[in-house]
Parts: sequence; C-alpha cells; structure tokens
Amino acid sequence: MLLQVLETIPRELVIAHHQIVLEDWPGTVEYCETVCRRLGVPLYCTQATYSGYECLECHHRYLISCATLSIPWCRACGSRQAKYLRQVESVLDLVEWRQAWPSLSVRFCTSYFKRDNFNSWARAHAQLLGDHPVICLGERALESRGRAKLPVWRERSGLKQGWMHEWRPVLCWRRIEVFQKMRAYRVEPHYCYELQGMTQKDMYETDVEGDSRMSCVMCFLKSPEQLRTGYYTQEGRAVMERASAIEAETGHTIQHGHALADMLA
Repeated sequence: MLLQVLETIPRELVIAHHQIVLEDWPGTVEYCETVCRRLGVPLYCTQATYSGYECLECHHRYLISCATLSIPWCRACGSRQAKYLRQVESVLDLVEWRQAWPSLSVRFCTSYFKRDNFNSWARAHAQLLGDHPVICLGERALESRGRAKLPVWRERSGLKQGWMHEWRPVLCWRRIEVFQKMRAYRVEPHYCYELQGMTQKDMYETDVEGDSRMSCVMCFLKSPEQLRTGYYTQEGRAVMERASAIEAETGHTIQHGHALADMLA
C-alpha cells in the first residue's frame, strides 16, 4: 500500500504510522523501520495502553486510555470514585479483562489497539498532520466479505468532523499484485509469510487469494493450521502458550466451538 501511495503522492507529504500490538510476530516494528528507512518515509509508532478500574459505587469495571490522562469516571453511574485493578497493554490482556475473545461482530482488538490508538495519536499530532490529512489503509476487498463492503474513500470516524478522510488505494488489488509491487521495489516481505508456509512461487506467481496473514500470531480469524504454525515456531510459541492458558482460565474458546488446546494437539 505504501508503495502505491508514494507513486501517487509527493514523498515529502507522506509519513507512516504503525500501531504496536504485542501479539504481532517478533521483529515487526524493526521490519517497518527498515522498510520506511529504505523508502525515505518518516515512521511513527505508538502502543495503546489502558488502566482498568472498578467503580466503588456500582462496581462497574471499565478502562481508561492512558493517552488521554483522564481521571477515573464511570459511564454507568457517573461516579469518579474507583479502585485501580490493572493495566491492559495487549490483546491478550484485553481478552483477560473482558473474559471473552474477539469475534467478527465484536472486533475489540481492532478498535482498542488500532483504530482508537491511531485516532489518539492523530489528535495529539494535529499540527503535524495539517488541515485536511488523509490516512491511507491497505485493506483489500478480496480479503473478506466485510472488506469487500469498504469504500475507497470516506470520512474518518472518531475525529473532528470533516478533518480527516480514509483512502484505500489497493482496495481492488489482488494478492499477487501486492507481492509483485514489493518485488519491483526490492522490498522483502515480512518473514512471517515464509514461516507460515508461503513460497516465492506462492507470492509472486500464484494468483489465488487467502493463505498466510501478517496479523497477530494468535488471530481468531486464522485457520487451525495457521494457529499450529504459530505454536510450533520459536517466534510464535510464547504468544500461543499464553493464549492457551487464557482459554483454560476463562473457559472461553478463541473460536466458537473450537479450543486452542484441541487445534494445537
């Protein structure tokens, strides 16, 4: 996506932002730094963190973003009297906090650690971004039914009305076009694709959709085979072991009717 943006927009107007997720494959931040440094694009990275509280009046449990520096406030009853419980710094922390896994209908991992994370950073850096910034996103319509419904251009939600818009420059691209564009610029794909079984032929010559994802090691959208790959590799083992422990602790499975313990056996 970034390569297509650089072919369309003057380089001096382009910056990159990476939302750090602790369940990403190790080395992902360094990979982004290497790519952006080679392309001459400034990179900004932020990690969302939240403080968890329990209201002393109604006992409602809630999270406060550390980026806002807000004092506790219970939306349920309006009380500011609260007991601090814990920090939430990762997707698996959030699963523990909510006692539930993300799903297609409730993708709280995306909202807490990607969308809201970026929006908080954008508000704090409004002067850097200017009067009418555009965020460029790399979703492709062929990746899922949900992404097939996304527009190429729309106003960014959660920010000042009319300030920022979203642009999806590769929405209509096929998977093979993405890898071929990277090869044309001599940008190496992230190591996780090869680790999850993709070959050079799969990337650059095979025109099919699906296969490996550059997402969290234990993403709930992955197939059992892809989850097993994460478990049986040195890079993904720690994340998968913690995910399995949380399943056992909460009694909730990562996929409806499918437990990690069974899929990893």
